[in-house]
Amino acid sequence: MNSGQVAATRSRDEIASAIRALTPADWARLKRVAHFYSSGRPIAAIDLLQEAFVRAIDSRACPAHVDVVKFLAEAMRSIADGEAEKVEHRLVLVSVAKTGDHQAAALNHPDPVENAEARIISEQGAAAIRDAMLALFDDDPLARDILEGTMEDMTAEELRELTGLDKTAYDSKRKLIRRRIDKAYPQGWKT
Repeated sequence: MNSGQVAATRSRDEIASAIRALTPADWARLKRVAHFYSSGRPIAAIDLLQEAFVRAIDSRACPAHVDVVKFLAEAMRSIADGEAEKVEHRLVLVSVAKTGDHQAAALNHPDPVENAEARIISEQGAAAIRDAMLALFDDDPLARDILEGTMEDMTAEELRELTGLDKTAYDSKRKLIRRRIDKAYPQGWKT
């Protein structure tokens, strides 16, 4: 790559056109990325995706040689990390009540947002469950795609469009997925 390629960036109109031209598979990928990066962070997946679009069009420079989907995914990662940092560096306010000559004990309310260690443990547990479920369908890529899409909160319509299945075939594949998971984990997931 030469210096001319590095310096070339997409215009706002080019980025907007590329976003309008996203395929259903691109949308599915972006939704999965948004869900992944919002997991355990103080920003919802849909908000993360929308913020990436806004920043991509308004303030971010997309190099011409970088795929727009990859660019948006990296923007989501950066935004999610920034939101998590805001929470971790937030000041905890301590209330102190004065009564006469005596000062009441300071109140320190627990932070409702998980700390970094708890978030990592939670994410590792979720990843273990996800990997175990997906491993059940290593022999059936279509069922694996449907299960993965379901885990990413995709709708049945989006999954049918992504996989090319009609309603009956899709319903049959969902039934196979449920049966296989129930057979592998009849008592539910045990840690």
